[in-house]
Amino acid sequence: MRALTLIALLAAFGVVSPAQAASVTLVKAGDASIARDADAGTWMLAAGGATLTLAADTKIPFQVVSLATASNKPWIATATADATVTVNGQTLALSSDAFFFDGSQYTGNGAHLQLDLAFGVRNTGLRVTRHYAVTSTVPAFETWMTYEAQLGPVSISDLNAFQLTIPNGTVRYVTGLMGDTADVDHASAFTRRSKTLSDGERFTLGAVGRSSEQTVPWLTVDGPSDEFFAALLWSGAWSLSAARSGTTLALSLGLAPMTTTIVNAVDGPHAIYGVVRGSVAPASAAARSFVVQTLRDGAPLAPLVTYNTWFAYGTAIDQATMQAEMASAAALGVELFVMDAGWYTGAGAAGSFDFDSGLGTWEPDRDRFPDGFGALTDYAHSLGMKFGIWVEPERVNLSVVGAPGPEEAWLVTAGGHYGSDHAGMICLASDAARAWLLDRLSTLIETARPDYLKWDNNMWITCDRDGHGHGAKDGNFAQVSGLYSLLATLRAKYPSLAIENVSGGGNRLDFGLMRYSDVAWMDDRTAPASHVRHNVEGLTAVFPPAYLLSFVLDNTAESMHDPADLALYMRSRMAGTLGLCFLTGGLATNDATHIAQQIATYKSVRATIARAAGVLMGSQVTDQKPPAWDVLQETASGTPAQFLIWAYQSDPSVAKVNVKPNGLTAATTYQVRSMDQGILGTAKGSDLVANGIDIVGSPASASHLIVITPQQ
Repeated sequence: MRALTLIALLAAFGVVSPAQAASVTLVKAGDASIARDADAGTWMLAAGGATLTLAADTKIPFQVVSLATASNKPWIATATADATVTVNGQTLALSSDAFFFDGSQYTGNGAHLQLDLAFGVRNTGLRVTRHYAVTSTVPAFETWMTYEAQLGPVSISDLNAFQLTIPNGTVRYVTGLMGDTADVDHASAFTRRSKTLSDGERFTLGAVGRSSEQTVPWLTVDGPSDEFFAALLWSGAWSLSAARSGTTLALSLGLAPMTTTIVNAVDGPHAIYGVVRGSVAPASAAARSFVVQTLRDGAPLAPLVTYNTWFAYGTAIDQATMQAEMASAAALGVELFVMDAGWYTGAGAAGSFDFDSGLGTWEPDRDRFPDGFGALTDYAHSLGMKFGIWVEPERVNLSVVGAPGPEEAWLVTAGGHYGSDHAGMICLASDAARAWLLDRLSTLIETARPDYLKWDNNMWITCDRDGHGHGAKDGNFAQVSGLYSLLATLRAKYPSLAIENVSGGGNRLDFGLMRYSDVAWMDDRTAPASHVRHNVEGLTAVFPPAYLLSFVLDNTAESMHDPADLALYMRSRMAGTLGLCFLTGGLATNDATHIAQQIATYKSVRATIARAAGVLMGSQVTDQKPPAWDVLQETASGTPAQFLIWAYQSDPSVAKVNVKPNGLTAATTYQVRSMDQGILGTAKGSDLVANGIDIVGSPASASHLIVITPQQ
């Protein structure tokens, strides 16, 4: 890549000349803009009410000067570079004398603007470009680094996404799936946490394998009138440190310790940071805006009523059974039918929930599916449903390695071991392995013609094997980079194919995979109803509710046959994407009718859910010691700005809860309607916020759904 300062790039890419006048807006898209003050050597990026000011010029060291909303609350306590580069074992701040400014360019693409600032690293042959991107209406600044070796291989380590020193405040975050720990203590998974640091205290979060195994890579920091927020767009190992010194908080976010050698060019992890007026709720809304407007380029989330076969059938599936289930599911109002694991030759050898056997053959079992999967797709479409198929491309049963599965040389090893006695991971750093997987996926997609692919991942070790194009200390980085490459190719090749993100439940919930997926299964522990609500109430701090998928099951505690409280069981899953996973063919007529009614209720409010961000109103529910009531508000962006209040009663002795809605406009008149009792009345937003809405317990159900709609 040639230097960005070439005169030939001036007109085409907007390279700034030092002779330009101060404070000039260079490019604009909606409310997003990039401006330049040539005299001061500064750049101003603005969008969604937030402004980031950077100093980058040949005459001054690079630094982040300010970050603020219209409140003018300063969010940069110390003006310094917002990233470091560790090259050949030495950690250098971008503001240090080791760097020299090597040019700039700005570009616009629809609602998206981007500023690129290039730097050379003296005596190394390394060139780094710091990128900043903004999108109209989104108060978040996406940033990442490109590393380019110009004179030969260069070793870089611990790729840093950003480091900033901001005013001290309470740090808020969300725990991850927590693996086996959460089997004992369900409250540990996807729980909202907060941490107020003492002076001199350091606090660390991160992941050693996949992104959300321990903690979701996202945080906010409270301010007096504003909320700082940040996230890492990365699906592997990562690290966050927060250190308090007096009135300041030093944040550093990036990859977990690693070292890689670059020969040409490589991108580091993307991150976002920004600031909004208010508290956690507007930060969650900003995150949703980033997802839809930036990652999805304005494409809305489209939650569908989804049927999945796994908990109902396991691998005991065949063409006739699936078609029968499709017919009864469609009659209930299901819109997407997903055939889970077990469709391939060899599945179920050790029992009906054995999906390891045969994994990696990529061969549909012709004995069980004589007409092929295309016939299932056609049948689903004839019933008015879409059709989806489960895959786990990154894992393979060791018995099929070599024929018909992948080559053994492509498998991940750590210390010479596969990590399992029966299964192995495919190292996606290997070009040959990715090409093989793309061929298998393409063959499946083009013959089965599914509308939806459920992409699972149930194993993770970090590869240190030679011959895969990575070294001993960058296997995690190489695997995630390879995953993104494969998914990007698949998305480009099949743009209408929806993809579900699942990783043994929610082990890879992050904005990195949101770029390539449309919905995510949160947790294999998809019961009881209170546990599902706990997950949704935690994860909506970060993700749009419509991205979060869970399932209604049929079990002794929450039976679908003459259920004790069907509305509670169904509505506990309705705040996100509603899924069903039980045998529908044997339902009594009365039960089927009531389930269909609940699905119809979901569809009546789904347009709001699709545009909504979540606001937790009170305490997050837990299985062991739930609050008397748990309440989640969903606030839809755009017009009309509709609001949903989901309220659930756990303690019958507490007869009612008063809910004061969040985000209403004071002068607007709103209609308040109960989905069970009808219209409750109308009131000004100011009155609803001041006085609240009393939600009273009902003998019919412990669940309540309130719809608040602005009146013309």
